[in-house]
Amino acid sequence: MMTKLALSTAAATAAGLAMLVAPTGAAAATGCASPTFAYGQAQSVFSTDPATWVRGEAWVQTPDDSDHDGRPDRVHVDITRPAETANPACHYKAPVIFEDSPYYAGIGPEPFWPVDYELGNPPPPRPPVPPWTPRVTSPIISQIYESTWLPRGFAVVHAESPGTGESTGCPTSGGPNETNGGEAVVDWLNGRVPAFTSPTSADRVSADWTTGNVGMMGTSYNGTLPEAVATTGVDGLKAIVPISAISD
Repeated sequence: MMTKLALSTAAATAAGLAMLVAPTGAAAATGCASPTFAYGQAQSVFSTDPATWVRGEAWVQTPDDSDHDGRPDRVHVDITRPAETANPACHYKAPVIFEDSPYYAGIGPEPFWPVDYELGNPPPPRPPVPPWTPRVTSPIISQIYESTWLPRGFAVVHAESPGTGESTGCPTSGGPNETNGGEAVVDWLNGRVPAFTSPTSADRVSADWTTGNVGMMGTSYNGTLPEAVATTGVDGLKAIVPISAISD
């Protein structure tokens, strides 16, 4: 039987992710904030002005070709990070709060069809799937965590599960390629796999602005994916905060 795992977001997140941040030197430079902690919790000492934050997007290459098109699937990610990560005088590299989800672009219609029919008779035909337009997720996938974590010195990364939104591949629910997509993002943040400027581009995007320390979090299914990625033992995933996730 599935059980629900409920955590206090404020307390558990601060306790689980405080270990990710470490000052990286030269923090006293003019205009450079430095990670600050009180009672084990990261304090809001970085800019709260979204106009100062650095934004970007990339497509992270995964080991799968789930749609069998002859090309590795690429997971679409967006990145928002403190201005200090782009200022050479600050020498600051940020840890990452990472949420992975199949939901960012919305969920298409799910037409039901009857499954009760006489034994031996052919099933009724399935109705056609009605037209559906997903939400545009490029260049910004989500902004849900930015106002909480950017002022505390973290970068925020969102990733769209394979085959959803701007990610290539085939969408699954609990499939290995879904777990591999989240793992690939952690690998990219640690310099182990490439990411590119588009689904088909050969131009690479670097993650040289991060320490490589990652905390995954999310609610419900978005909390289940951190559990799935954690089972891989991927290096760099330091903490997970699964909020009301599905767990047995």
